[in-house]
Amino acid sequence: MNIIAIDIGNTSVDIGLFCEDELTRTARISTKDNKSEFEIANSIKSLLKIEEINQNNLDIIISSVVPNKTQIVEKSSEIINNKKPIIVNHNFNLPLQNTYNPPEDVGIDRLVDSIAAVKLYGSPSVILDIGTCLVFNAVSSDNEYLGGSIIPGLNMAADSLANSTALLRPVELRIPENFIGKNSIESIQSGIILGYSELIKGVYKKYSEKISSQKDCPLIITGGGAELILPILDLEYIYNENLSFMGLKYIYEQENN
Repeated sequence: MNIIAIDIGNTSVDIGLFCEDELTRTARISTKDNKSEFEIANSIKSLLKIEEINQNNLDIIISSVVPNKTQIVEKSSEIINNKKPIIVNHNFNLPLQNTYNPPEDVGIDRLVDSIAAVKLYGSPSVILDIGTCLVFNAVSSDNEYLGGSIIPGLNMAADSLANSTALLRPVELRIPENFIGKNSIESIQSGIILGYSELIKGVYKKYSEKISSQKDCPLIITGGGAELILPILDLEYIYNENLSFMGLKYIYEQENN
């Protein structure tokens, strides 16, 4: 069976195609566009080259944290293969014990990432998604989803500076030449890039001490904003840009066993 895994986030809709067990193609479209279901379906077909595979042997699974986008992507999915897609929700029998309070308040994307991390790298583990927000997740050695932390993302922080001050303007985020900023642009870049890298190290240390008696649980990082941080993040980590796709694949397999 071929699977399209779709992860709808606040900034982008990430799309991956599994042919049998292999993730063969990935693509990304903007969450904020106003395309119709037909346009989205055509985009997915084109980006993933769906015409090259048997669409009768194709299922689609979706996770979403943007309810008003879920409906249109669901309709797009039905156009692609004439089937109802699987929409992951909190009622699924997921391979983690969700201890969030209440359980349905945790973003389904956080559970999907955590399922993939445990399946691939074991537990306990700390999972960090660097996207619109920085989202930490903690999983215990008993495969309990414990919760986490939500922090404004890098671009959100930069936009906040520009929008909340009279003299600071928007800047392109990148690692500055001087960490002690020599001008306003470098100062903002340094404050955000260096500041967030130190924040990640500090939060991970606290989490690791809390959930692992040996303080040796892995840090698994994913998300489109990771490239801004990873070059200067001086601690051990595992980076997997396809964590959400893998989590959706594992959920699909469990639902179809």
